[in-house]
Amino acid sequence: MKFCSYRIDDDRIIIYINELKKQFEPETVRKHIITIKRFLRFVNYPNTDMIKLPKIPKRRGVSIRPEHIKQIAEKADIKTRAAVLLAATSGLRAEELYKLTLDDIDIDNRTVYVRAEIAKDCEDRVTFFSEEARDVLLEYLDTGVRKSVYLFPEGTMQKKMRKISKKLRMKHMRKFFSQQSDRLGMPTSVKKLLMGHSLRGDVDLSRPLRLPG
Repeated sequence: MKFCSYRIDDDRIIIYINELKKQFEPETVRKHIITIKRFLRFVNYPNTDMIKLPKIPKRRGVSIRPEHIKQIAEKADIKTRAAVLLAATSGLRAEELYKLTLDDIDIDNRTVYVRAEIAKDCEDRVTFFSEEARDVLLEYLDTGVRKSVYLFPEGTMQKKMRKISKKLRMKHMRKFFSQQSDRLGMPTSVKKLLMGHSLRGDVDLSRPLRLPG
């Protein structure tokens, strides 16, 4: 209203919206325009529906390939390398990785038990990790250098990842797991199960198995 000198007309509104476009990203402009349209409807402005919301550019998703994981692992210390390989081959969320304790990992069977209290969906689940991740994890554990009950504390890991890579963070290891699973032909329903996604719509896995007779 102040920009329009408290006089609303089409030209003033257009000028104001164009100024917003110069100052903000499309997502922010869109939010502003939604608020403007609500106000104009409230005051019964006749041409409110003529104001169109801007389209938000679709950004290409990050494609993470094995060579990217290898590059990070080569630069990392043993603790970070263990965390990266464990997350990249198990599908753990970064928040779940940060809260893992030694009791959550069965090294011999290469399994991770994700406790309900640390899982996003508040449900227990089990996932697996690779032999390479196990070897590096054993090497890390053999160092005996741990200042926390958690194997990979959040603050420490975030600092280490920022030093290693400008673009990739620990959360991207889960994205790699998802993309690599698709490349290798893993059934989507199995991938969802390991990653802790909802199984709604996956009939074969969302219902208990009932044997005939």
